[in-house]
Amino acid sequence: MTFTRRQAILGAAIAQLGAAAALAPTAQAAPKPVKAKDAKPSPVSSDPDVIILGAGISGLGAASLLEEQGAKVLILEARKRVGGRIFTLLDQPGTPEMGFNSMGAGYGRGMDMARRAGVELHDVAPRYMKDPRQQFVLGGVTLTREEWAASPKNPFPAALKSMMPWEIVPVLVSKNNRLKDWADWIAPESAPLDISMHQYLSQLGLSDAAIRLAFDKAPYYGLNGHQSSALVYEFNDGWGKAQSAAGPGSFAVKGGNLLLPQGLAAKQKGDILLGKEVVAISSGPDAAVVTCRDGSTYRAKKVICSLPFSVLRNISFEPGFTGPQAKAVTSLPYQPISIAFLTVSAPYWEKDGLPPTMWTDGPLGQVLAQRYGPTPDEVTGLSVFARGELALAWDRLGKENTLAMIVSELERLRPAAKGLVKGAYYHSWGLEPFNGGDWSYFNPGQITAFAREMSTPVGRVHFCGEHTGTSNRGLESALESAERVALEILSA
Repeated sequence: MTFTRRQAILGAAIAQLGAAAALAPTAQAAPKPVKAKDAKPSPVSSDPDVIILGAGISGLGAASLLEEQGAKVLILEARKRVGGRIFTLLDQPGTPEMGFNSMGAGYGRGMDMARRAGVELHDVAPRYMKDPRQQFVLGGVTLTREEWAASPKNPFPAALKSMMPWEIVPVLVSKNNRLKDWADWIAPESAPLDISMHQYLSQLGLSDAAIRLAFDKAPYYGLNGHQSSALVYEFNDGWGKAQSAAGPGSFAVKGGNLLLPQGLAAKQKGDILLGKEVVAISSGPDAAVVTCRDGSTYRAKKVICSLPFSVLRNISFEPGFTGPQAKAVTSLPYQPISIAFLTVSAPYWEKDGLPPTMWTDGPLGQVLAQRYGPTPDEVTGLSVFARGELALAWDRLGKENTLAMIVSELERLRPAAKGLVKGAYYHSWGLEPFNGGDWSYFNPGQITAFAREMSTPVGRVHFCGEHTGTSNRGLESALESAERVALEILSA
């Protein structure tokens, strides 16, 4: 059973699951709980049809689709929680998000999963746009747009001097997207375009100094311009425009996005076992066996692995990976991103007249005002972001030292904030043992080298996860891959 990239983009392939029902196993009662102490494979008669590794949105999405068709599913999750990279601080003001934030109107799969989970979505775009201003701080000095345009420190070409650093890359990519059809980013004919962002931006007239400021200070993909493929940005630009064409709005789960995976988990018929770190996966002639660090083993006819490659590369795999797929598993990079959440006891921005949201070129990184109170007027806290090399620097400092540095630097740049800001939480996706970074990205040349082979089944193991999606990004990519892998299993 196959479907085109266009169908995948539009979410039309999910309708094929109904046709696949005839290929699905006969509906069965929910399996009995599998105890963590079980150290040997259970009898074949009680084995699940499918074991899913990882209770993130991709694994839970695949489980929901498979159970709907009558398959018996067991989920093994290494963490003590479900959700993966959906992680909400439910005990902090405004329930700030450390991972996934919101979905556009074109997230058909995301909205379908919200329906399945029984959670309510609400439009958060008005909260994002309540005050779109940002304080721009360069070298510790605040500059207005007019001052920046005339500044001798402005390294941008004359036509771009009035633009702020964070505006440059999106505008240049949008105006100079080399892909005639953005869905062809992964096609062999796009290989000549698989160059670094540094080379791409240089060809568009940016100097090394301009690239360092506009890209390297806060890269969305990669550590810096030399270590990020331009093709990913061009694909992301085309995909983003398609999302915008689907309609306005930016939707999140009311009460916190973590309620989405929790809702899906609550509706799961089969078991979800937490604290089950996988150390080995083997495929035999009749079944696949999964071994966990605690010595327990589980077997099924099929295994779905949603684990990021940053984790999978440390798991014993039999039969092993070969060719381009082996290169992908061992070398696909994951985005370093660290996030601090600050509580604020009084609105100091009303005193100094500057916006609470900030973009800095220094150790503070980027500060985003959170507006998740009863109305968008209330700032419920500040989320502070470090991406790329700055995230690595924060992580080297450690949690407590980083929070102290952030508060001190904010108070230095904004004296009105002194004594009113407190470091409440710090999360590093790079140091997260079951992620090793947030979303995946591609170094220059890696799309050409192995992107098309990343999700190829090996033995009885099939692969899903955001990193294996080819027609979407983020949450929708994770669910696109869940849909694909469910079809693979049902069609086998």
